[in-house]
Amino acid sequence: MSDAAEPARPPRVGRGGILLPFRLLGIPVRLDLSFLLVLPLFAYMIGSQLPEFTAQLRQLALLRDPELARRLVPAGDGSVAWLVGLVAALGLFASVVVHELGHAVVARLYGVPTLEIRLWFLGGVAQFKDIPRRRGAEALVALAGPATSLALAAALGLLLPVAPLGATATTVLAYLAATNVGLALFNLLPAIPLDGGRVLRSVLALAMPRLRATNVAVAVSGGIAVLLGVYGVVSGQLFLVVMAFFVYEAGRSEARAALMEDALAGLTAEDLMTPRPQAVEPDMALGQFVRLRHFGRHAGYPVVDAAGRLLGYAFLAEALAALDEPGAPGRRADAATATVADVMRPADVVRPGTTGVEVLAALANSELGRLCVVDPAGRLVGIVGKTDVIAALRRA
Repeated sequence: MSDAAEPARPPRVGRGGILLPFRLLGIPVRLDLSFLLVLPLFAYMIGSQLPEFTAQLRQLALLRDPELARRLVPAGDGSVAWLVGLVAALGLFASVVVHELGHAVVARLYGVPTLEIRLWFLGGVAQFKDIPRRRGAEALVALAGPATSLALAAALGLLLPVAPLGATATTVLAYLAATNVGLALFNLLPAIPLDGGRVLRSVLALAMPRLRATNVAVAVSGGIAVLLGVYGVVSGQLFLVVMAFFVYEAGRSEARAALMEDALAGLTAEDLMTPRPQAVEPDMALGQFVRLRHFGRHAGYPVVDAAGRLLGYAFLAEALAALDEPGAPGRRADAATATVADVMRPADVVRPGTTGVEVLAALANSELGRLCVVDPAGRLVGIVGKTDVIAALRRA
């Protein structure tokens, strides 16, 4: 199981998966669709390994607590193995959520909010609005996850001998106690995006520029990913091979992100934006609005009032769907009375002084794929899209 506490980057927060109907410490929790696919697989894997696990645990418990050993599910009892596997798999992912909450609590102390916790097939990820920028802060946030897992393992270990539980519940708690120790140790590997890799990057950044620290940490991550992949192939553990590929690719992605942040350092939205973009007014007839697709390559346009104040954003495709034109089925609007206001949606907004790094993060989480730049009076002064950022990176 992996853990990756990271700033929000694609896949965008709020996209896909199932949003659970509750929050933990005010943080939404989302189940990625891959989680729903892998949960039965984890239940099967844990159930099939249960006899071996209980046999080893019983030998250990006999040395210290014979009573606990007698309360475990018998090593050869396959009747409840799959039930234990399912409950243990759910408990394992719940442990990952607790691990992520450890990251989130410490990040909150540094003023960095957690946008959501997402569970997926390799574990979980706490998506932060940004990385804590204070010296050494990233290391402390990263270490909070393994520390939380170890604390949870200790709590479960203390509960086992005294809790009046049956064989199934006792076995599940014992499994989760051992797994939380493994989760903490695995995540301390110095490989980005694991916690140990972020600690390494944070420590290196105390003595060198952040970009160089990231590149060194990514190089170490690549070596660990290769070793992990080779071991997975030799031992026949496909999950480790998948994990190695994930670590390698995540490291490369982290290096690219650090390079972009370095290139955008010192730039603002005003430097990146296309000034004085073409805009439309809310009372423009929808039939007239859709004809704009013949005169430009824009997918949509900002909507402003007569004073130039931003009101929203309108997409040509949604206007076409509203008019029910050929090839664009949707709700039918009266072409004679429908206006841009009927298809306008809220715009994603930044100020001219917003830093380039903040613009990049806002774009990554923008539903529209572009940001409208407005002055303090709310007037539209420019627009920033991905092409504008790419152009700035090329110039850098």
